[in-house]
Amino acid sequence: MNKTPCIRKAAVSIFFFTSLFFVSASAEKSVITFSADSVTASVSKNKKTTNLLGNAVIRVEALELFADKIEIFGEDYRFVYASGSVKAEDKKNNYTFTADLIKMDRKEDLVLMFGKIELNDIKNDVRITAENIEYNKNTEIMIMRFNVNITNKDIVCTAISALYNRKNSTLDLTGLPAVKKGGDEFKAAKISVNLDTEDISLDGRVSGTVHEEKAAEKIEPQPEKKSSKKPDNNGNKPKEKTGKEKENSEK
Repeated sequence: MNKTPCIRKAAVSIFFFTSLFFVSASAEKSVITFSADSVTASVSKNKKTTNLLGNAVIRVEALELFADKIEIFGEDYRFVYASGSVKAEDKKNNYTFTADLIKMDRKEDLVLMFGKIELNDIKNDVRITAENIEYNKNTEIMIMRFNVNITNKDIVCTAISALYNRKNSTLDLTGLPAVKKGGDEFKAAKISVNLDTEDISLDGRVSGTVHEEKAAEKIEPQPEKKSSKKPDNNGNKPKEKTGKEKENSEK
């Protein structure tokens, strides 16, 4: 029986079952290094894909990505999809995040995050939670949607959607936005915040609560009054006169 036609298939699947497996794939001035418990690869000319299953890890330049499952596909391995307990650290751009699912376009330098997202911007000391984040690495702009919470020092911002510029440390909040700073709270149709200067701009219908800080009054101790009368020969101090006795003595 001739088995040659089976070898000449357009798509060839390669399966690896090992506790740790490393391989490198060249792509647009960078190298992808990855490992997993098992790997499924298709080397077809029209469909190049690599699927990493179980304890999957990939490293692309300064980005290190961990997940239960990672798929790398497209021309020059342009796209990276990761799902299941996703966590990553980008040492070049100085941020970390966790998510349920991410989609990365390496050519456009875009990262889309979905699910329960927690992002820590180490460079600007900003912590973000949201359900959807789109990050453009070139412009350093993040667009966040749904249950957005942003914390920087004593400033806490909440909104349905927000645009965060990492270069300028500025925020634009829309969709029931609110900003708390210390005991003060601000609400408006749109709120802009400069995290460096802590300036807050409110647009639309505005409401807020501001607490005045009162300085504590300093109470000076009163000096003790000394009697001008000398003690008698027995060393006894004279008694102080009552109010009525003072009146009689003055008459």
